[in-house]
Amino acid sequence: MRIVIDMQGAQTDSRFRGIGRYSLSIAQAIVRNAGKHEVLLILNAKLPESIPEIRNSFKGLIPDERIRVFEVPQSEKFGDWSSLAAEAIREKFIESLNPDITLITSVFEGYHSNAVTSVGVYAGASRTAAILYDLIPLICPDNYLSNDELKIYYYRKIDWLKNAGLLLAISDSSRNEAIAELGVSEDRILNISTAIDARFSIAASAADTELAVLESLGISRGFLLYAPGGFDSRKNFARLIESYSLLTSDIRSSYQLVIVSKLSPQHREDLNQIASDHGLSADELVLPGYVDDEDLIKLYRLARLFVFPSLHEGFGLPLLEAMACGAPVIGSNTTSIPEVIGFSGALFDPTSVDEMTVKILSGLTDETFRENLLTHQKQQVAKFSWDKTAQVAIYALEKLYQKSKHTHEITNDLIYVLGNLPRNAKLQDSSLREVANCIAFNQGSEQQQLLLDISTIVQTDARTGIQRVVRSLLKQLLDNSADNMCIKPIYFDGSVYRYASMFCQEKFNKKIAENDEAIDFWQGDIYLSLDLNMHITNKTQAFHRKLNNRGVRVCYVVYDILLANHPEWWGAENANYFLTWLTNIGEVATDLICISNTVANEVTEWYRRNPPNRIEDGPRISSFHLGADMENSLPSAGLPTIDECILDGISEHPSFLMVGTIEPRKGHEQVVHTFEQLWLEGLDINLVIVGKQGWMVDELVAKLSSNPELNKRLFWLDGISDQYLEKVYAASTCLIAASYAEGFGLPLIEAAQHHLPIIARDIPVFREVAGEHAYYFKASTSGELAQSINSWLKLYETNSHPKSDEMPWLTWHKSSEDLIRILLGNADQNVTKAPASDSEDAEYQKSGPLQDNKAELNGTI
Repeated sequence: MRIVIDMQGAQTDSRFRGIGRYSLSIAQAIVRNAGKHEVLLILNAKLPESIPEIRNSFKGLIPDERIRVFEVPQSEKFGDWSSLAAEAIREKFIESLNPDITLITSVFEGYHSNAVTSVGVYAGASRTAAILYDLIPLICPDNYLSNDELKIYYYRKIDWLKNAGLLLAISDSSRNEAIAELGVSEDRILNISTAIDARFSIAASAADTELAVLESLGISRGFLLYAPGGFDSRKNFARLIESYSLLTSDIRSSYQLVIVSKLSPQHREDLNQIASDHGLSADELVLPGYVDDEDLIKLYRLARLFVFPSLHEGFGLPLLEAMACGAPVIGSNTTSIPEVIGFSGALFDPTSVDEMTVKILSGLTDETFRENLLTHQKQQVAKFSWDKTAQVAIYALEKLYQKSKHTHEITNDLIYVLGNLPRNAKLQDSSLREVANCIAFNQGSEQQQLLLDISTIVQTDARTGIQRVVRSLLKQLLDNSADNMCIKPIYFDGSVYRYASMFCQEKFNKKIAENDEAIDFWQGDIYLSLDLNMHITNKTQAFHRKLNNRGVRVCYVVYDILLANHPEWWGAENANYFLTWLTNIGEVATDLICISNTVANEVTEWYRRNPPNRIEDGPRISSFHLGADMENSLPSAGLPTIDECILDGISEHPSFLMVGTIEPRKGHEQVVHTFEQLWLEGLDINLVIVGKQGWMVDELVAKLSSNPELNKRLFWLDGISDQYLEKVYAASTCLIAASYAEGFGLPLIEAAQHHLPIIARDIPVFREVAGEHAYYFKASTSGELAQSINSWLKLYETNSHPKSDEMPWLTWHKSSEDLIRILLGNADQNVTKAPASDSEDAEYQKSGPLQDNKAELNGTI
């Protein structure tokens, strides 16, 4: 049986009250006890603030893909065309999930929010069940249905309850009210009761945290507590405050009255006025407002007495919470409250201030009475269990399914339903477009999209190392798209994301859309920021969060976090951009995919020290390795006219090659000083530098440009083509990788492809990439580096230096396959392990796996 649970009861402001707690807890319990049944949860995209918290609440209980998000149009007010259309659109979405049973956690949502609930607007209702909390507004309309619009809204919801095939009441009191007030037959409504989660317990908190909570809330002495779970007239605040005022001044000087509830400024003013009218001093009534569950639990545990004077409840969840936390509890003798408390001696008439006062006094001062309350409560609390409630509910849903599975459900055509909705004015084109967009999003797409964000390279291809990676992976992904996945490169134009159709047509001869139109996305798609788009992060983060909330996996390739760990190597502006980007992606990402295990470990550590501001668990952090076959990276071509002269000069003597932008972290300054020293010592060797001028190196560049050895034993090739670089590799003797930090180290692999020996600084990522196939140095001075080069030359003369010939490396095709495996959740620790022989997998070059390249989950923040 497939059960679809509408979770809007945990999305609106009800999430701050008992209904929200009940909605979340019953859904969790049903998932835990579902057995062979499949459970899907649906969330309203128009209520985004609650989505991360709900997703997080089901981590480990339900696969992410079973939490579905639907879109509905925005409405100006209840009853307008858009709100009526939203009802049909939501039901159509539910039908598309092919449920056997639909369970609505709270029908009475939507008057003050964008929640949408209905039963039987679009499809038949016999397989729909709804939780029934109470019918208080129906029973007391004068107090709750204060205007005609609200009456229309409420009675429409009552019709939905009547339409439902099954009602699940939270108490016998609510069940009896439904039978009496709605005319529901007894076999269509069942009491499944309620419970509380395990956090509500007697276990003591640390004394210092308890004291801190009391001080922060303005509680300065012992207190009696009321946590009503909401604010309206039935909560009986006035009589409670009057009752408290009748206690002797000695009692009040020992115990404050604390009312914990979400209060508007007007509510707070009204309660303070009532207290003042009854002669209470300013510190006798404490109104902390809303407190989170953690602080509420502490208050329950610390309260001298919990009093619940409500006139009417569907259940009264705070009663059970307080009892479970060890607070002596007294309450009203009306509606559901007696069945929750289960002890007649704890009850009082909530309309009698005198009777309430006597009971409060006993609860505060009569030790025998207090002990009786506590003894009884331990037994009473044990009667309530979410698992028990869920099991009863599932049994009732099974019976409903068996009863209705042969019933022909009448399904209306959605367009027909929308076309026949009443309307008072001509529909605006904007309203129709929004409805169309909602229907399209809810319907989804048969093919999953991989939205590749290449915003930076679309604007400017600076041919940096990162952009070489972007080109290479993009080419492979476009040429070798995964089964049932549509590769869609996109870019941000400053206001919206667009398909990068013109760019792909020009660079790759690939047509991905008719033009650079605004993107569409659906739940189940994957967004991957392939480029480093840190300069636009403040403009794009809100959209990325929207993608996340709507069920799109939001992933980023992380090349390194050097700007965060070593801001001194860059200008302050770039470092600030990067820190903002790193913070932002930590808040919205589902996955951070790093280009090495070293980077993954650094990212994990950075977020451990700088936890992202998010409700749900932090992003998954994994890694893969880059490819290195130059011919598949869209290499640039072109040879200068002096090509042969330069190459002859490089070949004439042993030549040590550095490849990479000239910037502080690359170690150029130390290497240049070292070679100047070696030349003075009479060593006839060349230093070849291939790379553009970067930042913060003006002094070094001036020195290079005026060096007397320039174009003799010192060669600086600024911005050469990939074709030319291939020739330089072939003409050189050894690669020097002197970087103080890197994300990967692609030149090491390029050197290995040319069987070029490698001298590398001993940093973790170089060990990860090159393993035993490089000669490592730890020189902190030019003199020490000179010694290392001399030592290597002696090994080279005897052919006993480490060889790079057998160093393993990936093709870009294999690298892109590993990236896709991670994106699809299919990566495991052996994903890049080499086969037994080259013939088994031609995509693995040379003879072994990349060191520690496991494309595995390295850490969860």
